[in-house]
Amino acid sequence: MMIWLDAFFRFSGVGMLLFTVFMALRDLSKSSSLVLLLLVQLCMLCHFLGFTPNHFNLPYGIRVSFRLIDVFLLSTVWLFVLSLFQKNFRVNFFHVLTAVLMGWVMLMERFVYFGWLDDLPGWWPSMVNSMAFILVMHMLAVTLLGRNDDLLEKRRKSRLYMVLVIATSTLLTLVLGSMLLQEYQATVNVISLSPAIFGMAVWMLQIEPNTFSFKPNNQLDKVKFSARDHALQLKLDEVIERHRCYLEPNITIDTLASRLAVSAPRLRVFINHQLGFSNFSSYINSYRIEAIKTALQDNNKEHIPILTLALNHGFNSLAPFNRAFKQQVGLTPSVYRKNLAK
Repeated sequence: MMIWLDAFFRFSGVGMLLFTVFMALRDLSKSSSLVLLLLVQLCMLCHFLGFTPNHFNLPYGIRVSFRLIDVFLLSTVWLFVLSLFQKNFRVNFFHVLTAVLMGWVMLMERFVYFGWLDDLPGWWPSMVNSMAFILVMHMLAVTLLGRNDDLLEKRRKSRLYMVLVIATSTLLTLVLGSMLLQEYQATVNVISLSPAIFGMAVWMLQIEPNTFSFKPNNQLDKVKFSARDHALQLKLDEVIERHRCYLEPNITIDTLASRLAVSAPRLRVFINHQLGFSNFSSYINSYRIEAIKTALQDNNKEHIPILTLALNHGFNSLAPFNRAFKQQVGLTPSVYRKNLAK
């Protein structure tokens, strides 16, 4: 019975993975997340084909190759999720170091499995599981904490739909496969990961490439302003430009919606569809940066440090301000100020 159950989930999973590869190449060719998604699918395929019960009897060389590649499965899933849901995401040294470290500790377990290494300390499996748990929790935190700032309803739904499926599958794999049912770990892993693969296939059928772009889109097909939209625009201009609420460091879309006496979903749709912004912080920061540019052009404020200007205009620290300023203006604040002095 277990053999047939394993075969059903394993080979249907492989089929769905190949389907998602085709869909990704067709629909996400312009997405910055495509490479990471393909790496996730490669590692998942290697895991499904390499980590099998003994009765499948794969050739030793093929099995070893697959098992050495799939050590990066969780790391690539983690990076893929960050690329979807973390604003201004770029793979940096920290990401590479974390992925290499996670891969290395799992690789040592593979060495023991294949007899290339005698043994590992008794605490090694607990360390591997703890590191995996931390990555899963980080995925959830990045996804859920950024949801309120997100203006794209499809991406807001994807945050919950996709990542919770992946996190649930990963946790089931850790708890059932690695701890409680080690004798059937290969089969348990396949069954636990099947919801994630099925969810990814359904998700790929529904998403649009621009769903995961955080850049302001000035080419959106904007709906014509209705009388209701004009009224909201006037109220928004009043609160934003006259009362300068963008100077408040912790302003949120819920706070702004309350002041405008509209619902937060209504305001999200308006700022996204009519004004072309995909997240609330970019919208607010556009006003902050314009105000800071005006301050930098004021000769009477030449003595004020850039950090002070940033803090006075609603930014909480220098690094996010520098990133936002360069993204909008094309120059760092210090270079922009130097150019004004010439």
